Amino acid sequence: MKIFMARYIPLILISLVLASCSTIEPENGASQWDFDHNVQFRQTDIDENNYHIVVIPDVKTRFSKLATFLLRRSMDICQSYGFKIEVLSGVEDFDAKFASPNLIMSSLSANLECPK
Repeated sequence: MKIFMARYIPLILISLVLASCSTIEPENGASQWDFDHNVQFRQTDIDENNYHIVVIPDVKTRFSKLATFLLRRSMDICQSYGFKIEVLSGVEDFDAKFASPNLIMSSLSANLECPK
């Protein structure tokens, strides 16, 4: 019985440490990565129902993916429809890729207001 316990105690300790690390909340405004959408973003809590979200593109990220992530993230935060998104910057023109193919796209920045 002692040999059995000695083998599995390190495995149990490692799994507890990994489980505790996965529940750490990021700092307010810290850069985060969404693995489902492969998008980097920053979320800053302004007050109870207001948030500032910045979706950061990389070279291969399309604007449609950034905008879709912004809507889905808003729904996750507010947990209901009726939220208001005020886009501050980062909206791409329809012909931006043709007019300037080497354009470095800016981050999509928006304020989110959840219904009370």
